[in-house]
Amino acid sequence: MILTAICDSVRGIFIPVLKNDFSINNTSIGIMLTSASLGYIIFTYIGGILCEKIGQKKVYILSYIFMIIPLFILAVSPNFIVFLLAIFLLNIGQSLLSIATNTLVPVLFLSFQAVLMNLTHFCYGAGSAFAQRAAGVMLYRGVTWRKIYIIIALYALVLFILFIFVKIPEPHRVKETSSIDKKSIFKNKLLYFYIFALGFYVFAETGTGNWFINYMERSYHYNKNESSLYIAMFFTVFAIGRLVGGFIIEKVGYINSVLISSIMAFVLYVFGLVLGEKGVIIVSISGFFFAIVFPTIVLTISKVFKEGSSYITGVIVTFASATSMLMNLFMGYLNDKVSSYAAYWLIPISLIFSVAFTYLIFVSTKNQLLKK
Repeated sequence: MILTAICDSVRGIFIPVLKNDFSINNTSIGIMLTSASLGYIIFTYIGGILCEKIGQKKVYILSYIFMIIPLFILAVSPNFIVFLLAIFLLNIGQSLLSIATNTLVPVLFLSFQAVLMNLTHFCYGAGSAFAQRAAGVMLYRGVTWRKIYIIIALYALVLFILFIFVKIPEPHRVKETSSIDKKSIFKNKLLYFYIFALGFYVFAETGTGNWFINYMERSYHYNKNESSLYIAMFFTVFAIGRLVGGFIIEKVGYINSVLISSIMAFVLYVFGLVLGEKGVIIVSISGFFFAIVFPTIVLTISKVFKEGSSYITGVIVTFASATSMLMNLFMGYLNDKVSSYAAYWLIPISLIFSVAFTYLIFVSTKNQLLKK
């Protein structure tokens, strides 16, 4: 989870540098993020099926292969086209790793699931905070983004070698996968509530990681050292939120906690943007309330959809990622057509849409998830 967080997080730090090195604009950056999302989307769906068919252990192994090779390609990419291809492949690996983790945790731990799921995702937040700050400082001191990708690739290689010796049970391997009634799944309105609740949230979170640096540097002329400090702060409080959030969720309830947390994140984000440069730190602090949303919503999927939960989780995360992909593409377009400040309002707008669809999930599942 730390590895995939690093891969995700450095993109936001690299955006201004990549624009200079490859002579591209914000729309091209939006295309890059779309390429990343496409790899993630396609193989999240496939990954959900693979978890059912071959088990999480083999899916993890595939994920490492699809991360290590593209990381080395990124480091030597001669042009933006090769860079896009490598980003696509890298996100195949990230999607397989993510779906294996998100479908494994709920069935391995029968009690305190919210605590353990959020602790797992705490590692993502910690990795993001570290990566954003470390990459920003290294760039500021003259280390190239290519060298940083080589460092990440070597880290991934070491993890892969160690992972080969780890034993992982295969609770989701089932023979009756073909018996899942896919037509009835896609007719269920809850599926779409989950897709949009998660999709708009994922854009708000990843959009912050991808565009917060760009927003600060273009709107307020921050340098890499200054901007990386605030994005690192966002992911530091984000990680802290995941560390403590699981215990709160067990007391308050799953969807209740997500609603309260999402609304608080929205309020702080809006307040921070209204204050302009003085509000940058408030946007960073809002990360605390982002923390529990993704892992908690994903955790409830297996409670609402009792059969074929790995497949359904794959479907939901796939289409949620597609929603996020389109929003990131639109964000890149807006950055070129209007000011970075105006474009950045797309993130709190997305958050409030997520709140609306989460409320619809709450209304539809309150008997199942009221206290669980």
